[in-house]
Amino acid sequence: MDNFDPFNPLQNVVVTFTDDQLSDISNWFEETAKPRLTINDGEPINVITIDEFKKFLELKKFHRRSFHYPSYAEIMEEAEKLKAGVTRMLTKDQLIYMLNKWTIQSDLKHELKLAFKVFDTENRDFLDIEELRMILTGYGEIFNESETIEMLRDANVTGNGNVFYDAFVESLFNLAPELNEIKADYLYEDPDEDPSVPPE
Repeated sequence: MDNFDPFNPLQNVVVTFTDDQLSDISNWFEETAKPRLTINDGEPINVITIDEFKKFLELKKFHRRSFHYPSYAEIMEEAEKLKAGVTRMLTKDQLIYMLNKWTIQSDLKHELKLAFKVFDTENRDFLDIEELRMILTGYGEIFNESETIEMLRDANVTGNGNVFYDAFVESLFNLAPELNEIKADYLYEDPDEDPSVPPE
């Protein structure tokens, strides 16, 4: 990490939070921080303590699939890199930098597979090609009939009318790798309803 400045850690960093999330983090910092840290004999600056940071994490503000909730050891390891291991205090930029390190980008491919699984009420891991046609044309009218026929032409790879949707989604992404660049919303806003999220 060349020329990394622990007191300006967001330099050359792409922050992945939304504007609303950043506003939420900033508001929490402003409400919590106190002028406790002096750098180079200057005026004390507003900081939070590591214990306050841990309390922020306990608020569980982020979807468990979009954020890795760190252990105390992981927090302290990052704090050491930011020269905050001894002071146990973090500036706002250091707080955002640390949180940003543990964000996980949503995955459109995964969300599509989950969406198909919602319709697979018998947990067969496949859908009848007619069921798939009804989903693609009937929910939100994203595709018309001719577009759907074109899309499903190669979907029935087994030749028996069944479409294994995991393989179908994989084939879509192989044919159109640019789909990997699309940011997806979470199908389940509540992580506790999401079958792909381990329970706490």
